[in-house]
Amino acid sequence: MSINKKPELLAPAGSLKHLEMALAFGADAVYAGVPKWSLRVRGNGFIREDFIKGIELAHSQGKKVHAVLNIIPHVRRVAAFERIVDEMAQLKPDAFIMADPGLIDIVRNRYPDIPIHLSVQANTVNAGSVKFWQKVGLTRCILARELSLTEIEMIKQECPDMEIEVFAHGALCIAVSGRCLISGMLSHRDANIGACNNACRYGFKVRNVHSATADDVTTFEADDGTILSAELEEGMHHPGEWMRMEEDLNGSYLMNSKDLCTLPVLKRLIEIGVDSLKIEGRSRSPFYSAAISRAYRLAIDAICEGREIPEESYTIVNSIPSRGYTTALLEPHRPDKTQDYETNSPNPGNWQICGDIKTQDADGTLHIDVKNRFEKNSKIALFTPQGMIPLDGGSLANEKDGKALDVAPGTGWSVTLKHKDKVDISKAVMLRIDN
Repeated sequence: MSINKKPELLAPAGSLKHLEMALAFGADAVYAGVPKWSLRVRGNGFIREDFIKGIELAHSQGKKVHAVLNIIPHVRRVAAFERIVDEMAQLKPDAFIMADPGLIDIVRNRYPDIPIHLSVQANTVNAGSVKFWQKVGLTRCILARELSLTEIEMIKQECPDMEIEVFAHGALCIAVSGRCLISGMLSHRDANIGACNNACRYGFKVRNVHSATADDVTTFEADDGTILSAELEEGMHHPGEWMRMEEDLNGSYLMNSKDLCTLPVLKRLIEIGVDSLKIEGRSRSPFYSAAISRAYRLAIDAICEGREIPEESYTIVNSIPSRGYTTALLEPHRPDKTQDYETNSPNPGNWQICGDIKTQDADGTLHIDVKNRFEKNSKIALFTPQGMIPLDGGSLANEKDGKALDVAPGTGWSVTLKHKDKVDISKAVMLRIDN
């Protein structure tokens, strides 16, 4: 299968800083949530002035900003929508990302010239639905995350004139494309209006477990306390394939999905003709937006040029915090390949942000606010849009009195490091690399 076009790389922007970093590290476009009207109410740093600056910056680089308005509002909230959409339309975003048919109808009537992309929240899983939304006037469909590669290909073949967007990397949801009731039932925080409390990551305990045989369920002592161990079989389709589930004092994480990473199937997605590859993560850090943008920028460019994905792409995704990786439902998997039942704590990775560079002197000396402990012998480097730049910790000194230091202990310390080359400190992230 040949490659006819290079897909858009679409990165998350939880704030103006996210937007700046994602664009600098290779994203073609970013998506940013309109406060109170997108599914990331928590931690959404965007205000009107940020949208103005962000759209201006992106357009100056020939790139795009998609504004997210994808909540599914209860009746009392709809009346306030027209004022919000009027304000956003004046800023001229490149598209609105929306899910609710009623809100979509309002925008189509008031601003027919602004493209609308159908949110993943609309749960689109077949070509008929894509064609329906195309007739309504939408220009792009973000497919549900429950589709296989084969199904995505079938939809694209049946709908060649509709832009198709697919999630390529980031956290996954236990519910169908995010339409989840768990948060609302447990704490009255509705996931579909942006208030999800990530209840699927909670630990759940089992009680009143009964078994006819000791082989089915056993209880035994471990170093950290009593553990309940059970083996589960789905007998109709997987007879004899027993899956072990354990519960310790912390509970069991029955709904805790690993994170999505499509690097192993990225070439196939590009060959299918997917128009946009989307990175999840508006609640993550600006460094995350930058790092994953670079990883997929390098990978997409390599594939489209007939080369293998560079090792740097894999190094980046494996070096930042994650819950482990899966290609999820894009490929057939057993549940133990997609879920992490043992913990909801992400693997911290081996790249840690250790400093925030405030200024750089004419001689190259860097002035740094310490964020995490590092030593003069630590492996430290600057992560930049051009790649990794090693730093020499041998010149580590206290900024206050200039005395040499063996250790920068952590937050609250300000230090200096000698570095001969000029650095764009607005885009450089200082890392401690723990091999």
